Amino acid sequence: MTNLPRGLAGRTAVVTGGAQGIGAAVVERLCGEGCRVVVLDKSAEHGRTMVDHWRQQGHDVRLAVGDVTDEAAVRSAFADVPAEWASPTLLVNLAAGFVFEGLDATRADWHAALDPTIFGLTLVTREFAAGLPDQDADAAIVNMASISAHIAQEGYLTYNTSKAAVLGLTRCMAQDLAPRGIRVNSVSPGTVWNANNERFHREALGLDRAAAEAAPEHGGKFLLRRFADPAEVAAPIAFLLSSEASFITGTDLVVDGGYLAV
Repeated sequence: MTNLPRGLAGRTAVVTGGAQGIGAAVVERLCGEGCRVVVLDKSAEHGRTMVDHWRQQGHDVRLAVGDVTDEAAVRSAFADVPAEWASPTLLVNLAAGFVFEGLDATRADWHAALDPTIFGLTLVTREFAAGLPDQDADAAIVNMASISAHIAQEGYLTYNTSKAAVLGLTRCMAQDLAPRGIRVNSVSPGTVWNANNERFHREALGLDRAAAEAAPEHGGKFLLRRFADPAEVAAPIAFLLSSEASFITGTDLVVDGGYLAV
């Protein structure tokens, strides 16, 4: 085992989909660890708001506006890393297509589900790996899967399939990149109480967080009887990026409050 520094201070990370929800929590956590962060997100509005917020806190964060399926945008995100920053050696792939359809899914539905989640993830990872040294990069990648990758859910064919594919991608990437010292893992969170889930529970179900967590068919499905906060997913992602996880690669870390144990 090499004597690697335990912390992430001084490292540069790239986080796709980092302007909202879990992504924003990941950026917040990495900034707190002393990282400089490039946020690649297709939402200029959310991205600028969050980057301004982090910069006001004294963090070094750069926004690259673009879609992960756009090869030019991805190349630009890596090419425009400030010269005074260390080259990126940490990558978190969070951008995905959130399409919830069953067998009636159209070709357009499948493209919307798979293009960002699979092709975009692969494109970003390829560009990231191309900028690393051939060996001993001390680099790490974390991909975002889901508990939906592990189970069947009615009407979720497109989403669950895309997230199950992330598990396969992670294992294959880990094997391909291991000779260069690059670790690749994934995280499978359960339901996270972010803006989108809050909106869905309030508008579609008429439930606030307390009521949703108390409902047997919602929070009651988790052993901990609640949903996760975004920071509770960001923390294990930071762990997998760090040298504390130096012998972990090709695996999926389930962060689900006991959902899959039931």
